[in-house]
Amino acid sequence: MNESQTSKSPWGGWLLHAVIGTGVTAVLAWLGAPPVAVLAAVLAMGIAHEIGDGDFLQANGGPWNGVFDVLAFLPAAIVLVVIHLQRSG
Repeated sequence: MNESQTSKSPWGGWLLHAVIGTGVTAVLAWLGAPPVAVLAAVLAMGIAHEIGDGDFLQANGGPWNGVFDVLAFLPAAIVLVVIHLQRSG
């Protein structure tokens, strides 16, 4: 699905964001980065991506369009942090 096609369902774009966030999380975890650092890196990547897309601008449905898109990057990173906290606590 081409993310720039606004006539399509947002689920395709959010799913793509989640897949990319999962990939970045997996690579950083494999490299041994601390879970909170992984979360911060994925969050920063999501924010930078949405700023580049202009999704925080009101003309593009922002700020909520950008906020929801940033949140779509985070599920795997959040799960990683929660698992780490449960194991260490």
